[in-house]
This record gives sequence, C-alpha cells and structure tokens, in this order.
Amino acid sequence: MKRATVTILCLIFTVSLALPAWGGGMGIWGVGAKAKGMGGAYRAVANDWSAAYYNPAGLFYVTDNQLTFNEVITNYQAKFSPSVAYGDYKVGFYEGEIYNRYEILTNPTLGGYFKLPVKGTDFVTGLAIFQPYDMNMSWQMFQSLNNSFGLPGQQIEHNFDAVAINWIGAFELMENKLSLGWSVGFLKADLVYGGFFLRPNPIDPEASYYDHVASRPNDLITQWQRSDGEGFAPNLRAGIMFKPTPRFSLGASAALKTTVTVDGDALLYYYMPDIPDFYNVNDIYQDSIFTIMSSGSRYQTETTFETEITLPTQLAAGVAYQVTDKLLVAGDMEYTMWSDFKGYKFEYKFAADPITRSTALDEWFKQNLSVPVNWKNTIKGSVGLEYLHTDVITLRTGYSADQSPVEVGTMNPSFFDPGLKHSFSLGLGLNFENVTLDFATQYIKFDECTESGNVYLESDGQTDDIVDNIAGVYSGSVWESIVQITVRF
Repeated sequence: MKRATVTILCLIFTVSLALPAWGGGMGIWGVGAKAKGMGGAYRAVANDWSAAYYNPAGLFYVTDNQLTFNEVITNYQAKFSPSVAYGDYKVGFYEGEIYNRYEILTNPTLGGYFKLPVKGTDFVTGLAIFQPYDMNMSWQMFQSLNNSFGLPGQQIEHNFDAVAINWIGAFELMENKLSLGWSVGFLKADLVYGGFFLRPNPIDPEASYYDHVASRPNDLITQWQRSDGEGFAPNLRAGIMFKPTPRFSLGASAALKTTVTVDGDALLYYYMPDIPDFYNVNDIYQDSIFTIMSSGSRYQTETTFETEITLPTQLAAGVAYQVTDKLLVAGDMEYTMWSDFKGYKFEYKFAADPITRSTALDEWFKQNLSVPVNWKNTIKGSVGLEYLHTDVITLRTGYSADQSPVEVGTMNPSFFDPGLKHSFSLGLGLNFENVTLDFATQYIKFDECTESGNVYLESDGQTDDIVDNIAGVYSGSVWESIVQITVRF
C-alpha cells in the first residue's frame, strides 16, 4: 500500500511537470540516448556520462567505470508562409509556403569517468564533451524588388553552436543518501549569421530629388551581411542528488549564465535602387549621392566584427522512483532565464577607405547592425519511463512540452521557435557483458504561430528603424535520433 501511494504521488508530480514547457530558444533537446529516450526526465537518474549536462552528482552512484560515444542525427522541417507588406506594397518576399534548407545534421559527443579512492572514500571524475546550445536555420525567401542583383544563396543563415568541454566530478556527503557534483570547463562557440536588413533610405527628405530617389518603392534599401566567427567562455554546472530511500531519488542542478565574445570576418552587400529614369551613366556627377542611390549597383566590402552573446542561467529539478525492480518513473522541471539573451549586435571595424566614391555616404554604409530579440524566461516539463524487459533489453519512453521564449509579435525565421512544442520519444537499450548499445528517437512538433504587422525592437535603448520581425505563419517539426555505445571497465 505504501509503495502504491508513493507511485501515484510520483506519477501525479511528473505529469504536472510535463504540463508547462521547456526553455526553447537556442537550447538543445537534450543529451545522451538514455536521457532522450526518457524525454529528458533525467535529473534524478543521471547514471551515465550525460550527467555532465543533467546532474553530475548522479555519477557517484554508478558502480562501474564507463566510456561513452554517441552520434546525434537531426532533421528540421521548418515551414514559413510570409505575409509581409510595408504600407500597401510588397517588398520582395516570396509567396506561399517556404521551407528551410533540407539537410541532415550530425553531432558526435562523448564522455567517460571512473572512480578513485581518496582518503578512504570514493571520488568520481572524468571528462565530457557535449553541445548545450544549437541553432541551425537557412532560408531562401526574398528578392529585392528594386534591384536586379540576387541575394547570395542562403539569404537567411543562422548557425550557432556552443560545445562544452567539461571536467566532471562527484563525491558523497551522506553515505548512500546525498552527493554533490560539478561539471566545469569552457564553451567553444561558433557563429555564422547571414541575413538581410531593409534599411531606411538615407536621402534627406528635404532634398530636391527625394521624391525621385527615396520615395516608395525605394524608401527601403536592402543590405545583406554574413558574419562568421568564434569565441570561448567559461561553463559551470553543478548538481545535488538526494536518496531518502533506496527506490526514491531527488535531483537538482544549475547551469550558470555566461557571456561569450565572438569575433571574426564579415562580408556586406548593399543593393542600391535601380531607377533608370533618373540615372545616366554619363552623368558628370557619378560620385553624387543621387547617382549612387539610383544606379541599381551592388556595393560590397569586407570587414571584421565582434558581438557578445549571453547564454542564460538554467535551474532544474527532478524526481525518480523505482516502482518495481523493472520499472522506473521519472520527471523533470527546467527553468531557463532566456530574458538575459538580447540577440546579436554586430560591431564592425571597417577600413579607412570609403565603400563608395561618396564619403558622405560612408557613415550610413558603415553603421553597426543589430538582430535584437525580446525573449522571456521559460519552463520545461518532462516525464519518462524506463522498463527492464530482460537482462539484455531495456525499453524507454518519454514526453515533454516545451515553451518558446519568443514574445508574440517578435518572431523571425533566423530564430525559429514558434509556439508550444510537444516532444515524444522512444528508446531501446541492449545490455551485454561489458558493452551497452542505446538507441533513441524523438519527434518534436511545433504549434502554429502567426505574426502580423511590423515590430521595431530596441537595442541598447535605441531603435534603428529596421523591422525586426517577419510577419507570416510559422510551423514545423523535428526528427532526431541518437545511437550510443558505452564500454564498462
């Protein structure tokens, strides 16, 4: 009767955890085949290398040394139907349903740990390499209406990866009851951001030629840039595991906020309006602003850039209950402070040479560009089951509901995370004498999200008069599978 009561309470708690959603944004769906097979409900389990991400304190209760390698395979199916207009006219977005570039993404990770006797007690230590943050979106959706030059291949390309290389450790405070652990090291971040900006025409409204050169449809100038850089930042995670009974465990963990400075090279294109009625190639004033802004030319330059990326604090807790010798039930709740992430502000370091023959336009051409976001803090809830079918076969399943940090009205395809996400997962473990093979597959469905109107977000308390959302209907799904091999020694 007592076991049945605890089981019911545990199930109620884990289901209640699954009702909210997780911290989406640029976070990953989880680490490791066992944890993913259980829907990410792993903070109070954490009995393999992925504890470096979920809860390093759990490693202390693993009885053998382990070395693990896994390979993640991901396919995004993101869909967007633009509905963009400035006033009463279109600006170049394609019509109909648009899908992100089709590609199969792979992500290998690994980890290992072993126990050492230290002053008469055990101490667990090891190394783990995993990826806690990822965003990979590429789109073709736009052609400037007032310029014959095409934008480069992937007009929007956002690839952000942050890989953690961490030393992990765990020790016990109360025998078979309480352990503490840490996962500390550094993040290597890689950023490729390519995208177009519709910038207000810089022609003075009081100029005599303003109506000819800068009025609609030439009041917006298309600028495209691609920044490619990398950076490093510290990474610190810590956890605690409490086992009030041999069958019941509680786990909690925290990942601390960190800021990574990314720098590298940038390529910028500027697309001038093509106004043949007011442009003459033989004009003696070819260096004039009037000529440049109506020539239909594409100017380009190369420079270097720098941007700071704040990755958020994350707090999480979980419960796990061994209902029988074969059945384990677990649940997690995760809170991510995505409001700390403000997007990207690209600060360029241009050469002294002018970009055009008009130095008067250089100030406009060489302005820094921002991709600001207005995100909110999020919650993830997940529930998972693990069933030991035989000594060889272990079955797993899980579910999570995931919140998007994106405020309604500020969605952009480069930060694709529309609405509530539902994740369903299945897992299989094959246990041999010294080797375990684990498999998991996960399907994530995005709720449909509709954006309307134009939104101008502020960066550093100021607006640059560039629209930061893209109106339309967003939806999509993700298939992700993982294979993992663990050697015990």
